[in-house]
Amino acid sequence: MGNNEILNRFENEIELGKESASYLFYGDKRVDLLSYALEFSKIVMTKDMVDSLEIKREKTLIDRLQHPDIEVINQHNENIKIDEVREIIFSSVESTFNSRKKIFILCGIENLRKESSNALLKILEEPPKDVYFILLSRSLNIIPTIKSRTIKFHLKSPSNEDLGVSKEIYYFFGGDEKDIKEFKEKGISLEEYENRVETIDDVLYYFVEMKKFLSSKKNGENEGNKIENPLNLVVGYNKSINFLCKKIRFFDTEEVYFLINEIIEEFKDEKKILLDLLSKIVVNSRNILDSEELKKLINLKNSIRNNVNIRSILFNFFDICANG
Repeated sequence: MGNNEILNRFENEIELGKESASYLFYGDKRVDLLSYALEFSKIVMTKDMVDSLEIKREKTLIDRLQHPDIEVINQHNENIKIDEVREIIFSSVESTFNSRKKIFILCGIENLRKESSNALLKILEEPPKDVYFILLSRSLNIIPTIKSRTIKFHLKSPSNEDLGVSKEIYYFFGGDEKDIKEFKEKGISLEEYENRVETIDDVLYYFVEMKKFLSSKKNGENEGNKIENPLNLVVGYNKSINFLCKKIRFFDTEEVYFLINEIIEEFKDEKKILLDLLSKIVVNSRNILDSEELKKLINLKNSIRNNVNIRSILFNFFDICANG
């Protein structure tokens, strides 16, 4: 589904003139759900505006996440605590600042726990006048009563043609819509990274920097804001994974052991980030390993979610990568 088709669906929904509503936008991790929620918010907030400068100013505030009547909650996709839900409910009945309407965008609904969802249900079913809730989720595996109380939009991941890039670029970024759009806007060349990743030390540098970046974002710290261009880190990280998948079979045993030990040390408290790294390695190995070896990698990667010996898992995982 192309971007224009989605925007047309949004506009048709707003034209129905609902005084309030609750929506559920869902799509896999390649889809930039927040950007669609912001586009939807622009349509809601500018519906009755006629002055072009006023419309532009409104849209700019929304793009910058600075609109006083649009609140984005849980941007880092953690669990929304029940106290936060109560605060949302209280805020929803307060007067607006600049606009007649108010919008709440709740990210990571798939992580919402039962007590928080129960507190949210009533207001989702009957939002106050001129209040709109937009819930974002990576799947429909959420509490059924939330699904039944919302208007659902399934946002499918765009193809490389939709995003206007080659298949090589599309797969390099794992189809991540946000990264690909930023890559196009900033005109970064992948070729300039060819000489930046040539050794295991280079690979580990980008692995560790990405771990720090993701960990700081998850914990709501400001470390991520210190990186002048996060996309450069994304490109270096992805290049490192590509390099590792292609070259690991040429590493000697000591180098592989060093790599594994460093990963264990750096990622021992970041299992979720480690899983994401291993998932990307699996994807990048799809044209290198046969189907049986890929299945083994997937099973080993998935086993990390359990209470297992991670060292043993990683040794087996990278042994397949090196000798497959």
